[in-house]
Amino acid sequence: MPSLYLIRHGRTAWNSAWRIQGHEDVPLDEEGRRQARALGEALKGVPLGSVYASPLARAQETASLIAAPHGLPLRLDDRLMERNWGQYQGMRREEAALAYAQADDLLRRDPANARPPGGESYRELYARAEAALREITAGEEGHVAVVCHGGTIVAGLMALMGLDSWPRVRFVIENASVSLLDVRPDGGVVTHYVNRCDHLA
Repeated sequence: MPSLYLIRHGRTAWNSAWRIQGHEDVPLDEEGRRQARALGEALKGVPLGSVYASPLARAQETASLIAAPHGLPLRLDDRLMERNWGQYQGMRREEAALAYAQADDLLRRDPANARPPGGESYRELYARAEAALREITAGEEGHVAVVCHGGTIVAGLMALMGLDSWPRVRFVIENASVSLLDVRPDGGVVTHYVNRCDHLA
C-alpha cells in the first residue's frame, strides 16, 4: 500500500501578486527556494522510493530539492501540470473577470464544466489528475512524492477520496505544503493530513 505525499511547489512572484499561473512557466522566487529547501530537509528521513513532478519549472525545482538527498531521478508527467487557464494566465482574478465578463459569468454558473477562454474545465483537470495519481499509486510501493500544483492537488485529493468534481467543501493547499495519504489496493484512501506546513516555520 503506497504512501502518497502530495506536495505543492514553493512560492513564485506570481503567487505573491495573486496572478493566475496555469501553464505559464513561472520560476520559484527566493522565498520559494527557501521553502523548497525546507521541504527537502523535512523529507530527508522519509524513505522515498520515487519522486514524480509536473514539468513546469516551479514544480521541477521544488521536486529536485526533495529528490536529491535520496539520489532519485525526477519522473515528469504532463498530467500533473496546473489547470490550463488559457487567456486568464498572467492576470489577477478580478482582471480576468472584467476582461472576459461573459466567459467568467459562465465559469461562475457552471464551475465544473465551463472553460476559461483557451483553457480547460475543472472536470478535465479532475480527470487527468485522477488518471495520473491512480497510475502512479498502482505501480508503486512504499513512499512516493508527487510535486505539482494547488489546483492539481485539490482535484487529485477529491478524486482519490471519491468526492464530486465540484463539492461545496474545498481544500486549501498552500505553497510548499504536504498532504499525506495511504492508497489501498481497492482504491480507497487513508488520509493522514492535508496542507501540512509546519516544516516551513
